[in-house]
Amino acid sequence: MIKNVKEILSLKNPWWQSKIALPDVPKKERDIVKMMKTPNENSALLLIGPRQSGKTTAMLQTIRFLLKNNHSTPYNVVYAPMDVLKDTSIIDIITLHQEMTGKTKQIYYFFDEIHYDKDWSIHLKTLIDNKTQNYFYATGSSSTLLLKDTAESGLGRFNFLSIYPLSFKEYASFKSVSSKIQIDLKKDFESFIKNEALFLSETQKLENLFRTYLLWGGFPSQLSQEFDIDQWHNHLRQNYVSLTIYKDILSRYDVRDPGILEDILSLVSEKTTLPLSYDAIAKSFNITLETARTYLNYLQAAGLITTCEYFTKNTLKRARRNKKFYVIDPGFNAALSYETMMSDSLLSKNVELTVAIALIRYLRKNTGLLYPRLFYWKNKKECDFILKISQNIIPVEVKYKKEINNNDLQGIIEFLISSKQKKGIIITKNTAEIRKIKNKKIVLIPASIFLSALQ
Repeated sequence: MIKNVKEILSLKNPWWQSKIALPDVPKKERDIVKMMKTPNENSALLLIGPRQSGKTTAMLQTIRFLLKNNHSTPYNVVYAPMDVLKDTSIIDIITLHQEMTGKTKQIYYFFDEIHYDKDWSIHLKTLIDNKTQNYFYATGSSSTLLLKDTAESGLGRFNFLSIYPLSFKEYASFKSVSSKIQIDLKKDFESFIKNEALFLSETQKLENLFRTYLLWGGFPSQLSQEFDIDQWHNHLRQNYVSLTIYKDILSRYDVRDPGILEDILSLVSEKTTLPLSYDAIAKSFNITLETARTYLNYLQAAGLITTCEYFTKNTLKRARRNKKFYVIDPGFNAALSYETMMSDSLLSKNVELTVAIALIRYLRKNTGLLYPRLFYWKNKKECDFILKISQNIIPVEVKYKKEINNNDLQGIIEFLISSKQKKGIIITKNTAEIRKIKNKKIVLIPASIFLSALQ
């Protein structure tokens, strides 16, 4: 076994043989890679997210940075694909590397798909507690890394970073299109609306790209391989439905009928934008209420869906109200809908879910929470999203159409009055203006600009 492990490590770490053999990965880096370039030896950095969302690429780009900029010598960088080294623990790999090189300190260990070592969390905790003066990186899906026991054993020792499909902002950047506008919801950001020339130029360069993004989504493998839209959607269904459910989830959880997981995912896609009850889901598939709740938790843990809760200060009332569920990516949602042309219904759903995911990412960045809460509100009228950041409460409504009349603002106005807030945001198709109604300020922003400029 030792010989095989040595051969695999030598093959996967070509820089051991040649200093110029850097990882063959795209030069363009996502923002998360910048965070990975400054590790802490007192905690492990764990990169989590759904299948093929860019975790391994981010890891290899970090390795390239370390080697290219002489932050480490080649033998002090160890990349271990644990899905290939299935019967090998991370302790085995570290011990073997030390025997091969005689090096014990200032080593960067990269464990890809670390969950293939079933005791990974205990091993990693021990290594950090022993203050080995080394740096540890790991990747895995949310479903495998965020189990209760691993989260507890790694308390204070594991630093989780989430990586998801490319946001529209990242997608535009990879297409060499960037916005000159910056939006921070904690500040007044609407001054750009008065600059008509800037607004027009931003809209023109972003709108067509945004429509493409809504159909293709942001899973990054589309940027390095050639697909037509049918091939791409088949690829998404195969890699992010079949493999996630039948490999990732079933390997960790006891699921009696995995077909129901697929059916629930399809239902979430179909009912995106609408509140769903666990009871209705349970009755639809002839399963218990607890099974429905558990299966939805599995899909969320695997990074396939996210949730939006009812906004109220009453915790019990919130728990009793229905949740909204959103598929994690617009292209993925289009694939689940079997639509290769953008219907009006799919367009409406995909704009709203894209805004939902962008807001969750914004909350994650600005609160430090791995799973921040995004809310919706409903009384006589409804408001799509409510963000709570510190003492700030910000309502956001999606109205993706050419003309916005004051009737379209009734839901957000009703919320602002009831919550005693002053400002709300309407996400539009191409309208940018500020309206003042009943002493409330409503900022109207085109979706393509909002999503490309959100900080």
